[in-house]
Amino acid sequence: MKRKDGFSTIELMVTIAILAIVALIAIPGFSRWLPNYRLRVAARDVFSNFQHARLTAVKRHAVCAITFSQAVGGTTYDYVVFVDKDSDLEFDDPGDEVLTSVLFSERYKGVSFDTTKGGGDGIGFPTNGAGLPSIGFLTNGFSVDKDGTPVSGSVYLTNPNGRERELAVSAAGSVTIIE
Repeated sequence: MKRKDGFSTIELMVTIAILAIVALIAIPGFSRWLPNYRLRVAARDVFSNFQHARLTAVKRHAVCAITFSQAVGGTTYDYVVFVDKDSDLEFDDPGDEVLTSVLFSERYKGVSFDTTKGGGDGIGFPTNGAGLPSIGFLTNGFSVDKDGTPVSGSVYLTNPNGRERELAVSAAGSVTIIE
């Protein structure tokens, strides 16, 4: 009996044809799935950064703020999380320390603020003195505006498929992802 090593040309061609058919079936589903995945991950990232700001405020006994459309070092970020030394929710003081700065275009292609909600910018928070939507967390974890008044609000995210996620912050500082 003759021993045969390897594959015949026919076996190889049949295997390639089967893989091509599977790929043709899978690619359209994957292209619909990817934007939704990016939206979920972006929402979880925003959620985590809100929680990080709140916990940092408690841990450091200092106001921690999140400001949207904030410029830092010549780049305007979708949002910036920072320790705010003078509690005005503006990233403008030499003592303000950036904890996180996020550009959706770099991290989550296709994810953006839903401009049909939140006053036309996708962000339902009051503005700081510079006119940028902002929210701060006090040392007790409660959320406040630039004047120290308790505040609640939401951030609305969307993707090219029209899917949306809302991140709601209560005046008590709790953060929730609403699908």
